[in-house]
Amino acid sequence: MNVANGSRPPIDTADARACVALISGLPLTNAREAHQALVTLLTGLAHRPPAPAAYLDMLEAARAPLAFLQDELAQRYAGKPLPPTPAESEAFRHVLSLWQAAARAYAQVAQLGAGDARVQAQLALICHRCVHYAGQVVLESFRARREPTPGAWIDLHGYYATAEEWGIDKTTVPEPLGESRKLQSAAEAYAAILLADLASPYSRGAHEFGWIMRWARNFAPLTAIRRAGENIGGHAFGVDLMHDASARPLERMAPSDSLRHFDTTQLAPKLQDILARLKLHETPAALGLGDNCPAATASRLLLQLYKPWCLNATPRRWKRRGAQGIAQACLGFEPIHFHVSGEEFNQPEHVRMYSRGDMDRIWTFRDQVDPTQLSVRASQVQIAYPLERWSVADQSVSGFRLMRGEAGARIEHGQLFCLKPPDGEHFLLAQVSWNLMQKDDLLIGIHVLPGIPQGIAVRPTGLQVSPSERYVRAFLLPTVPALREEPSLVLPRGWFQAERVIELYTDRAVKVRLGLLMAQGADFDRATFTRL
Repeated sequence: MNVANGSRPPIDTADARACVALISGLPLTNAREAHQALVTLLTGLAHRPPAPAAYLDMLEAARAPLAFLQDELAQRYAGKPLPPTPAESEAFRHVLSLWQAAARAYAQVAQLGAGDARVQAQLALICHRCVHYAGQVVLESFRARREPTPGAWIDLHGYYATAEEWGIDKTTVPEPLGESRKLQSAAEAYAAILLADLASPYSRGAHEFGWIMRWARNFAPLTAIRRAGENIGGHAFGVDLMHDASARPLERMAPSDSLRHFDTTQLAPKLQDILARLKLHETPAALGLGDNCPAATASRLLLQLYKPWCLNATPRRWKRRGAQGIAQACLGFEPIHFHVSGEEFNQPEHVRMYSRGDMDRIWTFRDQVDPTQLSVRASQVQIAYPLERWSVADQSVSGFRLMRGEAGARIEHGQLFCLKPPDGEHFLLAQVSWNLMQKDDLLIGIHVLPGIPQGIAVRPTGLQVSPSERYVRAFLLPTVPALREEPSLVLPRGWFQAERVIELYTDRAVKVRLGLLMAQGADFDRATFTRL
């Protein structure tokens, strides 16, 4: 069997020492080759395994390089816009298949080692590893913003149910890959995945998702998975171990022997204590939240997690209602500005300058072109700024859930979005609050920014700024008294600086001072301002 490619000699996977030697010699600087070597090795082991105890040792030796290589390959799609490119989809499939293969390999050790005393003594560790790797399949789907593959939750529930049935679900085992806690039980590994799912993973950026994963592992020991009884009060969550689904409101689930109550009541005082200590200026690192998480971000994120993690299945602030129809939409400052304004963006006359390309066209077509009507791409503007059609799945007071096929622009989490609702007369600004690939469809949730936007132009001011400095596109959102929203500016990302003075141009130039940052997305800053 060739392990990675024709340059590697074949090995007998029944020879545990040869397998360990292959693992120790993986070329980690060549992630693609090393990853393929592990895939091929685990595939061969499934058909020709070594002795059970040696098989277990070999799998343990592979854990660190496997985790490293999976993370390296995942960087090709993690945090990228959707829909994915063919290369990103291929990388995701490879990562997912290796997590699945690792879980099956540990399960195979338990099956083959039924009569092996050493393996039997390690059943708690084997069950933990099965739950861990089955959980990685789910987490990888979150990270890639894909719907978990059919059977992913069933596999995870099944591995946990086996540990529970054997009475070893709460037995802690060494977990050298843990960032802070080096011991973990199968129940804790399982609970960490449930916490991650309750944290709205598709609405998180890459950094937030990483912090949530760390916190879920750290806080999992404060949770419990119990058989659902009749005296459970409040809005609790339940998990049905026979359903291919995650935690759901317990009150909506039918009683059965496979139903479990996911108890997170002990989490509330812990999070309250951490939030109080953050207010006293203790560092996130000292509180176990990670040394790369800013205190303000940690406080905001923990407050967002408090409801789903501690108060359980609380209702939405704004209830969604069924809706239908086609919304017109576009992305990017240039197309959005055009559709909001209803016309192409032109520099105000007092700063207008012609590019070399403009001047060449003026000279070449001087008998046909009127320079006073010239603007960049003026003749192609309608073609350059097409509108996409999105189906409205449902809507709430503050946003929409939209769906379309894979064809179309790629959507980045948090970016600026422009839509004209099916029953609307105006284009509105919104932010992509989550995005998800569900089979061949792209689903997104958008939060509408209040008010009818106005397309404007802005430019910097200061001693070092030329009087002919060019303007850039921006938007003005008006006061909305009903929502207690003051007027704000939507600027290109990176423009916001507190107290910065900029020049705003509508029909005339006005200087304004930026105030507070209200929101920030992948390509925009939204800020309050005062006129000078």
